[in-house]
Amino acid sequence: MSDGPLPDWRIEKAAISSKNRGYEVYFAGLKPSSSYQRNIFSRIYNLAWNPKARYRLPYQWHNLKKQMKKIIDEVKPDIIHAHNVFSAKMAKEIDTYPIVYDNHEYWSKFLVYQYENNSEIDYYDKNMMDKIKRNVTTFSNQIKKTKRKVWIEWELEIVTDIPSLVPSPSIKEELSSISKKIFVLPNFPLKSEIERIVPPKNHDHFSSVYAGTSPYKGYQTPIKNIDGFLDLFEIGKLGKINVIGWNASDSEFIKYHGFMDRTAMINEMSKNSIGFIPWKKHPFHPYCSPNKAYEYAHAGLIVFSTNSLQPIFDALQNNVVGFDEYPEMVKKVQDLFSNSEEVFLKRIKTYEFARSNLLWENYENNIFDAYKQAK
Repeated sequence: MSDGPLPDWRIEKAAISSKNRGYEVYFAGLKPSSSYQRNIFSRIYNLAWNPKARYRLPYQWHNLKKQMKKIIDEVKPDIIHAHNVFSAKMAKEIDTYPIVYDNHEYWSKFLVYQYENNSEIDYYDKNMMDKIKRNVTTFSNQIKKTKRKVWIEWELEIVTDIPSLVPSPSIKEELSSISKKIFVLPNFPLKSEIERIVPPKNHDHFSSVYAGTSPYKGYQTPIKNIDGFLDLFEIGKLGKINVIGWNASDSEFIKYHGFMDRTAMINEMSKNSIGFIPWKKHPFHPYCSPNKAYEYAHAGLIVFSTNSLQPIFDALQNNVVGFDEYPEMVKKVQDLFSNSEEVFLKRIKTYEFARSNLLWENYENNIFDAYKQAK
């Protein structure tokens, strides 16, 4: 179950894991995109999620719940794997079959932090409950504040009551204060995705890659703020960079590739030496686990990341280069320019580490451990 559409690779990987263990898997959520063709689910049901339903306006919520109940009654599932808070809340209200909650983004913390810049919140404040309660009251828009507060309450209620899957150990550490049924399931690739990636080759050039979503109408959320990052390439300080996921006009040092499917993306990444996660420090980063860091590693790139993105450092250990500010990042990159042998050795080491450690299958059992605890 999800309030979103397919494709959603975390949902699909969980479904593949279940299929590999003999489960018959169904999906219910928003209608998939017209280009979606993967044959993972036995059947795909459409649920007409919309903002009014997510805000739990009575008429829309009631109608959607009738749709969901009809699907559940038809499938008669052994387990409902509910992705994100809205589908979990509705399935919990219907309360006919065991449920596991897949918390993709640590919703309650994300809602508090997503519009806040890094100067407004104490980065080192770890008291989750007090922090959430205090910051809910700071939203400027009273209506949105009220709705987000309800969503936060939903998540805390759900996590307290049903087994939950989270993408990083730091989220588990916090939520373990209210539940003992928290299981880590990082956003690592499937083994089948990386099996054909060949070991890194020694390039005769030095270039980098940044993969991510482009700013919407020129606006980038504070959590993923990279203001000034690409400017460093425009002025020739860091060589050439390939930007995946953005459509824009190329320049002398920047090439934009737009959206790429996963196979083409990994292939393009592997032609470079460095993969960047250059988001400016933000209070949500200790819980944020961007899958691009792990795709970089499997592609044989040296991963450069902002130090505040703790899950990346937990996962990659000493196979990531950290920095606090862009001037420090620039110096570390430039130090590599003149040492192609060191670059190549670091890439090989990261690639080999990723193939042994950064795999979905290494944590797959946690899905089924969560299922066993569902009721």
